[in-house]
Amino acid sequence: MNDYQISTKSSYKLIVNEAKNDAKAVSLIPTFAKGINRLEEITDEMDLLAVQQAKDLKGITKDKKNVLEELIDYTIDVAGAIHSYAETKNNLTLQTKVNFKISQVSTMNQEEVINTAAITLEEAGKLPADALAEEGITAEELTQFTELYNQFKDTKDGKREALIERINYTDRLSELFAEAANLKKNKLDRLATQFQRKAPEFFLKYKAAATVIYKRGAKKTDTPTQETK
Repeated sequence: MNDYQISTKSSYKLIVNEAKNDAKAVSLIPTFAKGINRLEEITDEMDLLAVQQAKDLKGITKDKKNVLEELIDYTIDVAGAIHSYAETKNNLTLQTKVNFKISQVSTMNQEEVINTAAITLEEAGKLPADALAEEGITAEELTQFTELYNQFKDTKDGKREALIERINYTDRLSELFAEAANLKKNKLDRLATQFQRKAPEFFLKYKAAATVIYKRGAKKTDTPTQETK
């Protein structure tokens, strides 16, 4: 699990805990209670997968993880710069190609990160260097981005990495995060507004628990980012 997923899982678990601590309020909306029970099942499975994944990833170096995290940061930053450039040029097609958000990229599995980085690099290569520089991305940073991409892709193609990917922990975690996000957005959040009238104190606790606090890597800032999922 990457740092963003860990922070998101913590938020989901806090929602479950707040709901269990105020079972009387939650019982006012039976469908909401069922959603909380499913969210608890999802986070429990996430915990089990994370433990097993950690065991199997023991042989992979810390450098590999650092490369992945830095690759994600560069992908987000360069895609953002291209998106800004495309907006200036009113190029909607290009904007759509590189419309990658922090939450989206950070929850991708490794194959998806590689594909997203490849798309971003391809589009960056089509732009003049001075145009990217205007958006804050220097030639040196683009070179570093390319090197990180190649370095991570080479490692990913290794024998041991192929074995780990076959176990499918990463893909299953992605499925669980997608289900949890959908459950919260389209079920729990929709029903939770009723608690403003029926149980205001629980509503405030729910909203606070729903805020994901995520600290990106040192490359950008040490200031935590808050995102309500």
